[in-house]
Amino acid sequence: MQIKMSNLNYNFDNNGNTSSINISFSGNEGSNFISATMVITPDDLPQGVDTLDDLNRKQVQELGREKLAKYTALTTATPTQGSNSTETAK
Repeated sequence: MQIKMSNLNYNFDNNGNTSSINISFSGNEGSNFISATMVITPDDLPQGVDTLDDLNRKQVQELGREKLAKYTALTTATPTQGSNSTETAK
């Protein structure tokens, strides 16, 4: 499935610095569809990058894709008690 970036939004603090970046992705293949918004924060920065403002668009997109892959890679799913959703078993 090809997943494309569909939206990119920067959020700023009171000093004008980027506090987070929202990246939306979507894709479909046949009747399968995925839509996700990942939020990149300073905690997600790779080593050697000081602020979110130091990233270019391609770097932001790559961080978003890495975070999306992490969140969607379920190795073992177990039902969450009291709901229909699943979470990764540790």
